[in-house]
Amino acid sequence: MMGTRVSYLDEQHRLEGYLAAPNSARDLPGVLVVPSWLNVNESICRRADRLAELGYTAFVADLFGAGVRPSPPQSPMTVVGPFLDDRLRFRRRLSAGLKAFQQRAECNADRIAAIGYCIGGCGVLELARAGAPFRGVVSLHGILTAPIPAKPRAVEAKVLVLHGDADPVAQTESLIDFQKEMRLAKANWQINIYGDAKHSFTGEGLGGHRTPEAGRHPQTEARSWQTTVEFLREVFE
Repeated sequence: MMGTRVSYLDEQHRLEGYLAAPNSARDLPGVLVVPSWLNVNESICRRADRLAELGYTAFVADLFGAGVRPSPPQSPMTVVGPFLDDRLRFRRRLSAGLKAFQQRAECNADRIAAIGYCIGGCGVLELARAGAPFRGVVSLHGILTAPIPAKPRAVEAKVLVLHGDADPVAQTESLIDFQKEMRLAKANWQINIYGDAKHSFTGEGLGGHRTPEAGRHPQTEARSWQTTVEFLREVFE
């Protein structure tokens, strides 16, 4: 397997993502991976490696800048707040990562899906709302609020939301609002709800620190990963 750092720009802001692909890969289906507030850390890069083992080219987008690795005791909201408050800026940052990925020879630019965790789950949904040409997007314990809702027929991607029923960060009200948004947008969407699962049920975004609102849930992590893999197979058929 191959894993390499990839430098790119969002305007003048220097970013550094992580590319994982099978050896000698060319023109493979691609999976854009948008990380949690912990950014391009070892855990999320391992997930990209696992996707490469399945035969995809995977690229972890950089949210905050080359070498920027937030961690506890820093508050997640101090890091992600600017993107949640300015969704157009968020979309631009992620679009820079998507463009960098599409330019790689390892990736088929016309066959890309995206998966995201926490703020990254919010991010892949924002790109889908903006009409990014994804085959599909998966939001895992993502933030679902939509200051700029999707317009009718704007969402090209199939949308899968994997949500923990005990997640106080993405509360029931936002889940209901998201369903209404997807209906009005006439999107192809699905929501899976996992009982007893809090925010960060995959472990992404924890940084080794369990909190009252967040914690890894092994059963849900395993089930959501299997569901994600099956979804990717479907959208790349």
